[in-house]
Amino acid sequence: MKKYWSTLHLFQVLCIFIFIRTSSPLTQPNIYNLLQQSNTRPPTANASVPLGVKLGMYLESLGNFRSSEMSFDVDLYVYMSWQDPRLAHNFSDYVLINNDEIRKQIWLPDLYFANARQASFQEVTVPNFNLFVAPDGTVAYSCRCTLTVACSLNLRYYPMDQQLCSIRVLSYAYIAKQVNVTWFDKNPVRFNEEIGLPEFQIEHVSNAYCNGSYQYALTENSYKSDDFSCLSGNLFLSRSIGYNLVQSYIPTGLIVMISWVSFWIDRRAVPARVTLSFTTLVSLTTLGNGLRFGLPQVSYAKAIDLWYGACMFFVFCALLEFATINSYMRKSEKFDSMAKKMQSVVLTGRTRDYLVRGIKESMRIAGGAAGNVVDALNDDWCTYSTENGRKSFSAMVGDIFERAGNAISPRRNRYRGLKTEKSPRGYGKPDTVQDILSERIKFIDNEFDFDTKEDDEIPGNMAMSIYDNVSCRKDEADSSSEETKFSTKPKRNGTNGTRKYIDKSLNQSGQNDSLIVATYFQISANHSRHALKIDKSCRYLFPAAFLLWNVFYWWYYLVYTKTPIDK
Repeated sequence: MKKYWSTLHLFQVLCIFIFIRTSSPLTQPNIYNLLQQSNTRPPTANASVPLGVKLGMYLESLGNFRSSEMSFDVDLYVYMSWQDPRLAHNFSDYVLINNDEIRKQIWLPDLYFANARQASFQEVTVPNFNLFVAPDGTVAYSCRCTLTVACSLNLRYYPMDQQLCSIRVLSYAYIAKQVNVTWFDKNPVRFNEEIGLPEFQIEHVSNAYCNGSYQYALTENSYKSDDFSCLSGNLFLSRSIGYNLVQSYIPTGLIVMISWVSFWIDRRAVPARVTLSFTTLVSLTTLGNGLRFGLPQVSYAKAIDLWYGACMFFVFCALLEFATINSYMRKSEKFDSMAKKMQSVVLTGRTRDYLVRGIKESMRIAGGAAGNVVDALNDDWCTYSTENGRKSFSAMVGDIFERAGNAISPRRNRYRGLKTEKSPRGYGKPDTVQDILSERIKFIDNEFDFDTKEDDEIPGNMAMSIYDNVSCRKDEADSSSEETKFSTKPKRNGTNGTRKYIDKSLNQSGQNDSLIVATYFQISANHSRHALKIDKSCRYLFPAAFLLWNVFYWWYYLVYTKTPIDK
């Protein structure tokens, strides 16, 4: 009997030892047996109660924002937690699972990123995931993935814009009544504080829900519709203006200012002003094409488009200002040319009358017949005016008097030794007709200058010239010569006396021509002064208008439309 109880006691100790061994963490028969079973259904004990899945994410890095494609890349960690009673075990701590083959045997929530164009799990150097199972069957699962997320950008205020980009997570197959996905209670969305973006600044992140009704189980004749769980991780981004300020705003503003240089260039320098205006216009167009290259072709105007359009408007207005100035200067040159041509006619007519009178006086002194000489003078004058064009005044008059001298040469010997009154050559030496005529030619070349301010109101200091298209009418010359009467002894009281003598002998038509010449010169000067006045006004008007535009533009986009982001 005693031996029997000893054997029974030994058997009990052996059973206890076997139980302890089977319950130790070294063997883990319970959990591994459960993991080897395929669980493809959600772990819901009650079909009327949905399975609750908690979700959170941590943004490790952001970058590669592409405005033209409206997308960006993000590298993030996804955290999920749910309870699976089928994985409950009798260990005191979590059980770590990092074997990808075992992970495939466990049911995982079928969550996906709804607005991700591309997504991939990180598998270097091993698949980046971990899975912890608590004793009560609570599962904590995390993985690392890289996404290319689509983000609808509102570029109305570009480049002073603020963007809201979201990462949406949904259950692909299970409706909200079966699997209800919600955020963690505390800080479900976080980001790395060391993230530095070249174009944006992360203002803050937040979490939200985007639950909605979707159609599923679509067939040709029927479909189902129900609510799906949808979670949205929001990123509030503010664009940095530094890049666009250096690459866009400052260059275009400087080009506008360069176009104002034409207001200081002489208004008669047409090639310089045309080159400057068109160069600035082409440069601004080239910069504008570069600005639009990296942006999507949206149907609305962006803030930078308004700036570019305003700069183009200012440059175009500078070009229009030059066109207006050029129009005034062309009118000024037109009237100036007409005045000079008419002045040439008036001056040459006066010179001819003076020479005719001088020859008659000389012939009277020489005792010759003046009629033939006057006819020769009129013929030669018309010849030089129509055929030879612009000639030296001395050469022209010298040729005329040479021919006139040949006509009176038979009488020259008769009067050799005759002294003229107040001869500049002095007394005691005979003066010939040729000497007298030469003195008059010398006077015309060197001292023939009308005092227009006192007599005819013709602008003074005007150079005399003979144009090709100055008409010469012999009849008028003849009638003028015949109607002009001279005194026997004209007074020659120096240069001023000679000028008064000539001016008093002008007829009424010459005075009218002088008034017309003065009027044309006045009209030309008025147009030129008007052009200069426009240039001077634009030197201050354009910078003031551009400054006011800058104040309004930057106030509107940096202050008025800048709405604070709700955190």
